[in-house]
Amino acid sequence: MNRAFGLSLSWLRANRGSVPSLNISGRFVNPFDTWRDKTLWDFVRWLWTRTSGNGLPKNAKDLEKTLPLARPHFAILNAFSRPQNQTQGPLSSDDTEYIDYPTAEEVDRENNITVTWIGQSTCFAQMDGLNILTDPIFKRRTVFSWLGPERLRPVPCQLNELPRPDIVLVSHNHFDHLDADVVKQLGNSVTWFVPLGLRDWFARQGIYKVRELDWWQETEFSLPGSKTYRIIATPTQHWSGRNGFDSNSSLWCSFLVKSPRASIFHCGDTGYCPVFKAIGDKYGPVSLAILPIGSYQPRWYMCHQHVDPDDAVKIHLDLNAAHSIGVHWGTFMMSDEHYLDPPNDLALACTKYNVSHGRFTAPQFGKTLLYPL
Repeated sequence: MNRAFGLSLSWLRANRGSVPSLNISGRFVNPFDTWRDKTLWDFVRWLWTRTSGNGLPKNAKDLEKTLPLARPHFAILNAFSRPQNQTQGPLSSDDTEYIDYPTAEEVDRENNITVTWIGQSTCFAQMDGLNILTDPIFKRRTVFSWLGPERLRPVPCQLNELPRPDIVLVSHNHFDHLDADVVKQLGNSVTWFVPLGLRDWFARQGIYKVRELDWWQETEFSLPGSKTYRIIATPTQHWSGRNGFDSNSSLWCSFLVKSPRASIFHCGDTGYCPVFKAIGDKYGPVSLAILPIGSYQPRWYMCHQHVDPDDAVKIHLDLNAAHSIGVHWGTFMMSDEHYLDPPNDLALACTKYNVSHGRFTAPQFGKTLLYPL
């Protein structure tokens, strides 16, 4: 199901913000002419021809040097959180990582956004008093403790070490973006924002504080005695499924969180398509975009579902993002590129498209970043 439902860029511009998702016979489909469904033969061909190793060093010490971990700046994260969300007890951060940072007492909470990359597409972000967790996974392997790709490096912190999130954004239901253990741990203490068709899965886990959104649908979220935020589900080009029988029975999406002064865009997984220009035209500029830059080789197989760094920079420009960070790399190896190619290719793409240094970076695991509004 691809070109029969193709949408041209001019059509998207003419109808921006008015096209919901497409569901045919109980399965969601990608309505973009940049999509192509994969066949079993495509998968077998990839397995037959794929390279092995991804350039990973055999020595764990070498991997520690090339993919170093930082401890989040817990004091700053607490400073940006409401008292009821703050982490209890002293938690240490590596002072050498934050030598040029303001202290928690000095940091300007009104005019900065924080973001801390945990790994894959899991980020802890803070904006205008709101704590946001994205596509959460903290476990060692993607599926179970004994099944699925294994993390290259440990998580830089545990979930209970972070301030409590107010909302969790789930872009789709793949195991590396939705950890059932995290769902059970957070439960109904947070509000979950998910794409269409995923609410039932949460209900089976006993979670009912869930808001399910279609593409271009938006809702408001308010904190007691605080600000009101807009949460908008926006389209992406991907697919869904947690077993061989539920493929595309739930939707996939990106999310935009807007406060009166700032916005954060969480992409999830996607191939490049014209819809990001439509998102930028309707909702831009974006203060901070969290964009995938990994799992992109070989291109003939991955291009429809995963952007490469070149495509990610195009999305950054389409959204008119002030800053972007590149995620979904260096965590679980599920493609063929060298494990350090994503940040290296991102630097090349930024030069190619004249994106200045610092506007789009590949962060360090666990490092808390501050972005001015």
